[in-house]
Amino acid sequence: MNLKSFIVKRQLKRLVICIFILLVFIIGYDSYHVENFSTGFSRIHNLLLRMYPLDFTIIKELYPPIIETINIALFSSVLALITALFLLPILTNILFKFKIIPKVISGVFSIFRTIPFLIIAAILVSLFSTGVFSGFVSMYIINLLTASKLLKEYAEEIDTKHLEAMESLGVSKFIIYKNGILSNLKPFIISVYFLMLESSIRGASVLGLVGAGGIGQRLWQELNHLRYDRVSLIILILVILIFIIDLISFYFRNLENNINTTFKSFILKKNIFRSLLLGIIIFSIIYVSNFIDITGERFVLGIKQLNALITGILNPDWAYSGKMSAALLVSIEIAFSSTIFAALTAIFTSYLSSANLFGKYKAIVGKVIINIFRTFPPIIVALIFFRGFGPGAISSFFALYIYTVGVMTKMYNEVLEGINDNILLTTKSLGLGNFTSYIKIIFNGYFPEFITIALYRLEANIKNSTILGMVGAGGIGHLLVNNIEYRNWNRISMLLIGLCISIIIIENISYLIRVKVKK
Repeated sequence: MNLKSFIVKRQLKRLVICIFILLVFIIGYDSYHVENFSTGFSRIHNLLLRMYPLDFTIIKELYPPIIETINIALFSSVLALITALFLLPILTNILFKFKIIPKVISGVFSIFRTIPFLIIAAILVSLFSTGVFSGFVSMYIINLLTASKLLKEYAEEIDTKHLEAMESLGVSKFIIYKNGILSNLKPFIISVYFLMLESSIRGASVLGLVGAGGIGQRLWQELNHLRYDRVSLIILILVILIFIIDLISFYFRNLENNINTTFKSFILKKNIFRSLLLGIIIFSIIYVSNFIDITGERFVLGIKQLNALITGILNPDWAYSGKMSAALLVSIEIAFSSTIFAALTAIFTSYLSSANLFGKYKAIVGKVIINIFRTFPPIIVALIFFRGFGPGAISSFFALYIYTVGVMTKMYNEVLEGINDNILLTTKSLGLGNFTSYIKIIFNGYFPEFITIALYRLEANIKNSTILGMVGAGGIGHLLVNNIEYRNWNRISMLLIGLCISIIIIENISYLIRVKVKK
């Protein structure tokens, strides 16, 4: 490590400590006194007691919304991936030597990616009414934006010399795209699909909170009726569903690397893959045309209202900027505080769940607990804390904190469990204990990786804090959901402008810090 890197690391550590102390003071001063925390946790304790025993009498009633949730996630991911593959040639300069078009499309997509999916779903519900259609379209849009970004990045890493050689032989653009680009991207395409599917299951499970179909709608209904024994059953089903999808995703993403393929099995695999892909596409189109519950009249009315939305979006209410700024600061404060507290907590939880540091068998308990934290969608945790602490930023903070601890611990674990065994043997030869060597040597050595992970989660938590505000947990999301309900498109435009600008600024600052740390 050179002197410049050492100084940057030292300054970042001091900055993190100062921000942490400042946030502790702000949260302690602005949010709640000790009595309020005691009362809030007491209410949550009573709520958790009311969640047991689970009411299994409604299990048959939950089958349709569960299937609906899976269908929304599964087929929106399929169609979004297919659309992204069609758009890929004009998203990059690899196949066609465009200069402006890829930049314009990528810029538009980047702006839309900053808008949380639940906001898009709420807007679609306002336009096209409640139901599966709004939920499906919102998940399709988000998956399309995600797939386009990831596939574009993978495509730009392909060696263009091979493509140029094919072009010099007079091969058509279609064949170059099929054999030169798609064949190279095949492992990444599978990985991207399952990555989207994991995210979509979590997203589709809470779409019902804004009336966009799925099991979340039933969850919201039971919460309003104070049937916590049924709420606990729905949450348990969601956790199991997400866990199963995670396992399936993990299996298929690693399948490509674990199979030794002969020529005969390669041809067989190729034919099966083509037939399966064609079947999935046909089945997806049939599903979309038959399952989505929207009439032609309702669709036409929604399109007409879409014109009013576009007009309002193009004419933002600048007088609303003051209220927008105040709410946006609350969301940013929630995101910063939850991320920093979670990052500090994850330093210890990652040690307790790392097999090579804490012990193979002892770490299993930590991994199980962390996976439970990570599996819970933060919006569901926010609803529980909302019942304990009431509306406000504190519910959002705890929800984001718990979820972020789970995610960051898993990401820290991947770093720690990838450490070379020689490094661990060296630290042991110094006579240091496992935890002492972790804090003093390993943590310091891998500090840039930990900072990078924390910054990525901060970017994600800005969006998450907005979503949590939509269920009454404070911040700009609360203003958004209120204005969407009354179709105040001019104000929504102002709120989205503020949200997009803040996310873009934070992403750029985060990028600059990551570059500095890695040097």
